[in-house]
Amino acid sequence: MRDGIKGWKTAGYATVNRLGLLNDLIEVNKTDFATLLITEKKARRLKNCMFVDFRNKAKYDRIHIKGANHVDYSNMFSKPMMEELNKSNSLVVIHDAQAVAGVIAMTLKLMEYPDVYILK
Repeated sequence: MRDGIKGWKTAGYATVNRLGLLNDLIEVNKTDFATLLITEKKARRLKNCMFVDFRNKAKYDRIHIKGANHVDYSNMFSKPMMEELNKSNSLVVIHDAQAVAGVIAMTLKLMEYPDVYILK
């Protein structure tokens, strides 16, 4: 969907907040979730590191990592957002809920983004 999650909801498709989704994605991708966790210090040493902050705008505006790109969770996976993310960058996902960050990271990996991490 061009408009990501928001477009999915607008089209009438169900969206469910299900913590088990992360485990399902990990099983499909056969990735050890712990290997995706990274500190800011280590992330900054990665080649072409891009921090992507999926928290709500108010939290992002209050405090965020220097240089982080904000993506509203409701626009996640929209065509404009996907065009902004470069598969040659190392992407570091930021979200307050670890399960949500995990789902985002695993989905990006399934979409063939090779270097995806979750900020500890």
